[in-house]
Amino acid sequence: MSSPEAADAAHAVARQHRRAQALVGVVYLGLPLAFLVVTVVIASTRSAFAWPAVVFPALVLVLGWFLRSRQRYQVGRWTTVGAWFGGLGVLYVGFFSLVFDVRWLVAAIMPAALVGAFLGALLGHAAQRAIMAPLRPELAGTQYELTLQLRGVLLTTLDIGTSTVTVRGRFFATPPGGREAGRRTYPLSAVTGVFAASLSGSERLKFPIALPAKAVGSAGPALILQARGEDWVLPLSAADAVAAFLNHRVSAAKLTS
Repeated sequence: MSSPEAADAAHAVARQHRRAQALVGVVYLGLPLAFLVVTVVIASTRSAFAWPAVVFPALVLVLGWFLRSRQRYQVGRWTTVGAWFGGLGVLYVGFFSLVFDVRWLVAAIMPAALVGAFLGALLGHAAQRAIMAPLRPELAGTQYELTLQLRGVLLTTLDIGTSTVTVRGRFFATPPGGREAGRRTYPLSAVTGVFAASLSGSERLKFPIALPAKAVGSAGPALILQARGEDWVLPLSAADAVAAFLNHRVSAAKLTS
């Protein structure tokens, strides 16, 4: 890559980073702050300021600050956190507002909480798209950790960290064979090959981990991951971009190992 092209790519990655982190700030700090402000406004309308009602929203804001410091680069967590903060804030404010004895409000609380959760999840998803669309190979040099849902394999993901890559089945309980049976992790320096491929949909995919649900054949792009003598065929819609990203990160890991 020539110097002008490298500079353009660096500027594009910087823009993606700024946009994503602005949205992450809204998810982790903006939603709890709005939750706190609304609660303070409602509490101040009482004849005696209802300060105990403000304690929980303040703690949620502190929690958001703490989680943001730990998860600001963990792309797969943003949507879930947005849904929790959005739904929880509306739910708490709704129940606290019952002090005004408005009967119709009781029926509106749960639908409003679901709407809040949906809007919070949309904010988290927007932050994800800011990084993932497009997924540039140059992002491999950052601290971002990706969680990619496999196509046709329910609740099974490819997790790309800064030093490891993991194929993981996500269970609601302990998987058959124990917790380790549901995942396989390799250091990036142990990865020997990453290629983009295409599936016809008739292939019988084999996964040497416990799966939450049966794998369903799905035509389309796939990622071939080779590590420690094992070959994985992972159906991924953005296989070309993921392969380029992962190859950059693997190359960097091998240079420093």
